[in-house]
Amino acid sequence: MIIARYLIKEIAQTLFGVALVLMLVGLSGQLVGVFSEVAEGTLSVNTVMLVLGLKSLAMLMVILPLSLFLAVLMTLSRFYQNNEMAAISASGISQLYIVQVVLSFAFLFAIIVGIFSFQIIPWANTIQQEVAAKVESASELEGMTAGRFREVSAGVGVMYVEGLNEEHTQMQGVFLQQRLENNAELIIRANKGHRKIDSQTGDKFMVLEKGVRYQRTQGKLDYTIIEFEQHGVRIHEKSSVVKHKKHTAIPTLELIKKDALIYKAEFHSRLAPIFLCLLLAVIAVPLSQTSPRQGRYLRLGLGLLVYIIVTNLINIGKSWILYEKVPAVVGLWWVHGIMLLLVIVLLMQQLGFRYLFSNMGKRESK
Repeated sequence: MIIARYLIKEIAQTLFGVALVLMLVGLSGQLVGVFSEVAEGTLSVNTVMLVLGLKSLAMLMVILPLSLFLAVLMTLSRFYQNNEMAAISASGISQLYIVQVVLSFAFLFAIIVGIFSFQIIPWANTIQQEVAAKVESASELEGMTAGRFREVSAGVGVMYVEGLNEEHTQMQGVFLQQRLENNAELIIRANKGHRKIDSQTGDKFMVLEKGVRYQRTQGKLDYTIIEFEQHGVRIHEKSSVVKHKKHTAIPTLELIKKDALIYKAEFHSRLAPIFLCLLLAVIAVPLSQTSPRQGRYLRLGLGLLVYIIVTNLINIGKSWILYEKVPAVVGLWWVHGIMLLLVIVLLMQQLGFRYLFSNMGKRESK
């Protein structure tokens, strides 16, 4: 039908615009966090774009349901403001038919959201966990940044380099301070240095050249000073094996088989965006009803309030599952039940009790 195609087209265009704006806002916040990790040395520069892409996928579970809700709300509110809804009603199209069109579009959109929630997001979280493990297990020099101090040797020392090449193999102006056993203190200053791998053992070393080594034993104020042409320092290494997957990275089929409460809560949190898309889209239909004299953004503010309340209820529900205040079988179904009740109340208020149930099973012929 022409009206249905027109309505879906307008909602889809608005959805794309809203999702794009929300994604850009979310990425700007993520970008600040990622670069702060790079500055701290906890994230490699080479993995910035990969980590940013994986984090953007995780944001979709918040952005997509909200975008659909706002798209339906804004589109229908604009129809009311421009008297288009009055013209649609005058042509014999009922509000219940509008609900059916919106619900059919939301159903298709919810399938896409479900694919992301059940398959793509856990995969992205797995990749992100593997990247974090590799960065954490990398050698001390991998995360170094020229002109910045960084903790080394599992937090018992600090290192500073004035210059560093792109491969992190050549250094200029090296300063190293380290606490040894029995609270002994070691300070090394060298003009330059480079990485070296022992061909027999495979151990990695940092070879410092033309420097001075200061060492002070516990309880003494005087230092042992040694000038050297070359001095090797072992680079701290850690295992890069991911021992346990986080619950957010476990595949959905594997997650269902687990009995722990944290896995039950995770499964319900993956299921929640699907129902959010369906129920919020329908809620937006009666919420969008305005008169031309009312402000365009009045209903938008009310819709955002509804969304904030619903998402907070979902977070509370997840906590209740973990703390056994709600049985795992119940999960978040009570939140969806409240939303469904709100849908019925708002539709009854807009359409009237008798009209709603007398036309529930009918289809528009136009």
